[in-house]
Amino acid sequence: MLQPAEASTVPTIDPAQIAPPSAGPGLRRTFPLYITILLFSSVVAAAVIGVPLYGVLYGYTWLDWTLFGLLYVTTGLGITVGYHRLISHRSFTCPDWVKICFLIAGGWALQNSALKWGADHIRHHAACDREADPYNAKLGFWHSHCGWLFADQRYSDERYATRLRQDPIVVWQHRYYVPIVLAGLALPFVVGFLYGGWLSGLGCFMLAGIGRTFAVLNSTFCINSVCHIWGKQPHGQKDSSRDSWLVSLLTFGEGYHNYHHTYPTDYRNGPRWYNFDPSKWVIYTLSLVGLAYSLRTASSGERGQC
Repeated sequence: MLQPAEASTVPTIDPAQIAPPSAGPGLRRTFPLYITILLFSSVVAAAVIGVPLYGVLYGYTWLDWTLFGLLYVTTGLGITVGYHRLISHRSFTCPDWVKICFLIAGGWALQNSALKWGADHIRHHAACDREADPYNAKLGFWHSHCGWLFADQRYSDERYATRLRQDPIVVWQHRYYVPIVLAGLALPFVVGFLYGGWLSGLGCFMLAGIGRTFAVLNSTFCINSVCHIWGKQPHGQKDSSRDSWLVSLLTFGEGYHNYHHTYPTDYRNGPRWYNFDPSKWVIYTLSLVGLAYSLRTASSGERGQC
């Protein structure tokens, strides 16, 4: 069943009204700042230096590239369908086991737990382009792209996670986030090892583990940066959100960001049939087989456009 979605249903909040001391410990930072710096520095160094160097010295096999592609799609959809449209915006509902699958896939993307990711994203909509916006594009490209990861957390507020904490599956995924991440990194190594031994395992780990993680991280970051700086605003100009078909190609349809900010609870980011939005196609396909329901749209009469 399709349900109408309201425009701009996320309320705006005055940053001055957000009291920093109220932020829960799980929202301030999942890990200490030095861990975040060390982790992402390692990922960047391994992806930029290690992945090409391994390719030059040993080369990558068809299995390495196949796993790269499969895990890019799986983890990318875990973020776009699971973290974003299901958890953050409740654009549709689904059976618990389907939700678990999406949250595991999203966890493999190394973008924090669905609880923290969703709370930050809800805050982004509530205070877009203002001081409390975690990805505030007014502070420049690099801040909105990845610099915000290392910024202070004084505006992280428990109120943004209140609804999320009522979902036992979200809480479960938050509690076991680290093992989920490690399992996602170990998977390509194990597959490669079973296929061809230690060297094959290392090749799969470098390309489908480290390289894929780096690629998915940066494609997602482009939504926060590129889609708030460059592009068109055909649906509204209340904030800096913009549509970018190019970013949609990398992010399974998330690049239609101006539409999304205008109708945040719509399960589609690209509302037209010709918009490249694989995330909406996945959700709609799930609805056809009874694994997704209560799909929300900006207009209940637009079912034929998905």
